[in-house]
Amino acid sequence: MSYQAIKFQREGSIARITLARPEAANALNFAMGEELHEVAQICAKDAGIRAVILDAEGKLFCAGGDVMAFAEAGDALPATLRRLLDSFHPAVETLSAMNAPVIASVQGVAAGAGLSLLSSCSFVIASAKASFTMAYTGIGMTPDGSATYYLPRQIGLRRAEELMITNRRLSAAEAVEWGLINQYVAADELTSTVQSLADKLASGPTIAFGRTRQLLMDSFDNNFSQQLKAEEEGIVAMGSTRDGLGAIAAFKDKQAIEFKGE
Repeated sequence: MSYQAIKFQREGSIARITLARPEAANALNFAMGEELHEVAQICAKDAGIRAVILDAEGKLFCAGGDVMAFAEAGDALPATLRRLLDSFHPAVETLSAMNAPVIASVQGVAAGAGLSLLSSCSFVIASAKASFTMAYTGIGMTPDGSATYYLPRQIGLRRAEELMITNRRLSAAEAVEWGLINQYVAADELTSTVQSLADKLASGPTIAFGRTRQLLMDSFDNNFSQQLKAEEEGIVAMGSTRDGLGAIAAFKDKQAIEFKGE
């Protein structure tokens, strides 16, 4: 299957989604939004996919929305934005909710929608050369792509508002300090570091990974009793999975635990 704005490939139990508009700074356009939604659904529905790598071609990870297309829209800008988000937001929601963890590999600038996309990933590993900025209010817009949901939870309300109002640019080191990303590595170590994590996650209990992420997200909205109940239902459900039953039996018999993602 061919795509215009992304590349998608399967390497065993690991899927790779690559933003592939380097000539346009990997800016989000209609094609990219629609194609991200399509491949996100593939990853979510295929139980054989147990980890996803999200990366990009070129020097920049993603410069955000395609501002040139926005300018060309003129008075039709509201409809243009609506059409774009009608595919991009479902893509982000699907990537956020599926069992397979998504690992973002950031080689350069992540701005606007690019940074929003990162905020919905399970892990973000960046090159030391990468940088991060919201950029939306710089063109009179407000954030989209899940940024106002995830960033306050990940870095706190004060810092999230600072990023969104001032468009401060964070270096990779600052992004780690703020809790925006997990780690940064030398540029020539990025690919191998991300691949190593993907290999590890792809051999883990995929269903438990997804349920754990959902528990963490729900914890911001649940009260204490509700969260305890959600934890109860979660671990009970894992007790009926092949991975849960098999791991308990392997532990009892002092055998190596081998997860199947089932």
